[in-house]
Amino acid sequence: MDSLILGLRVLVALGAVLGLIWVLQRRLLKGKAKGRRRANTTLTVVSRQTVGQKASVVVVDAGDKRFLLGVTEHAINVLHSGDVPVEVPENSPAPESFADIFRDAGGPGLRRRSEIHRRSELDKAQPMDGSILAGSTWRQAAEAIRGRRN
Repeated sequence: MDSLILGLRVLVALGAVLGLIWVLQRRLLKGKAKGRRRANTTLTVVSRQTVGQKASVVVVDAGDKRFLLGVTEHAINVLHSGDVPVEVPENSPAPESFADIFRDAGGPGLRRRSEIHRRSELDKAQPMDGSILAGSTWRQAAEAIRGRRN
C-alpha cells in the first residue's frame, strides 16, 4: 500500500512539473509566432550538387529570380543570379542529342582517348627515356655537375 501511494505521489509531482513547463512555454511564446513558420512557397530548390565534403552548389528559384548559390559549412554566397527560364512546351521538336552537338563542335581536332594514349614510334624505341633509371638521364646529370665545376 505504501508503494502505491509513493508511486501516485511521483506521478502527481511529474505531472505538476510538466504542466508548469508547458504553461511557461505558452506564456513566453505568446507574443512570438507559435511553433515553426511554414516555408514560403515562392522559394524552390531546383537542384543541388555536392562539390566537397561540406560544400555544395544549389540552384534556387525565388519568385521570378533564379539564384546559383555556393553553400559551405560557414557561409552561403550568391555565385550568379538571373531570371527564371521560360519552360519549353512538350510538343516542341526535340533538340539534337548531346553526342551529335559535341561531334559537330569538335570537328577533326578531337581524338579518341585510345588515340591520345597510343605511343608514337619514338616512344616505343626508347621506353625509359627521361626516367631516373635511364642511362641518358644519368649522363645528363653528370654533365651538368661537371659544367658547374669548370
